Amino acid sequence: MPALADDIATSPAPGTSVTEWSYASESADDTNAGANGPEHWGELTPGYAECSVGSQQSPIDIDSQSRTLNEAGPKLDYHSPLLVTRDTGHTLQIEGASGNTMTLDGTQYTLSQVHLHVPSEHAIDGKRAAMEIHLVHSTPEGKLAVLAVLVEEGHDNLALSRLLSRLPQRGLSETLTSGLSANLLLPREHAGWQYSGSLTTPPCSEPVTWFVMQTPIEASQAQIDAYHEWQGGENARPLQR
Repeated sequence: MPALADDIATSPAPGTSVTEWSYASESADDTNAGANGPEHWGELTPGYAECSVGSQQSPIDIDSQSRTLNEAGPKLDYHSPLLVTRDTGHTLQIEGASGNTMTLDGTQYTLSQVHLHVPSEHAIDGKRAAMEIHLVHSTPEGKLAVLAVLVEEGHDNLALSRLLSRLPQRGLSETLTSGLSANLLLPREHAGWQYSGSLTTPPCSEPVTWFVMQTPIEASQAQIDAYHEWQGGENARPLQR
């Protein structure tokens, strides 16, 4: 059973430290920069070792020509609203009422939370998108599955507008008036690529079932910039394979 990451809003698994980590990169001009960044996550505490030694680490660069496309996609039943935005210190996390589910390969997962990355973590044919939305699911037994939606620059996104209008202050949360359906964060077509990977944040637990949707949604450059500014910079792990 994989340990859940900080971004999944749960207590650390036994042996997993709450050692602070960041997305800071190493810099030739500052020897201290990036000391707790992605290149060193696996060294920060024994509980994060899988970030360095794991064999199925995420995110990945998806080769659309060689990887099989799942044209049907998962079965999604998102009928309960998302209600709260929360600053975790690493991302904007959106939480809601229970009851939203995703069924993939015969296993039903319950939606735990949604969060954002800028730029995208996954790449398709070597190209990363402007943003990426992760819809994180779990089973009572502790299995994890993440639905990833890429976001490209384009028209204003009404769902993102609602989220961006309720950005919380640091360490706090905000209520989404009347709630927001997770369906509004999805593309119309649900085809995508499925693979076995890991959490993209410490403790980088394996295995995690990933489903990366082929069709992106759009957001305006102003919306992308607004989230980037609130986030305080990029929050995407480098490609692992």
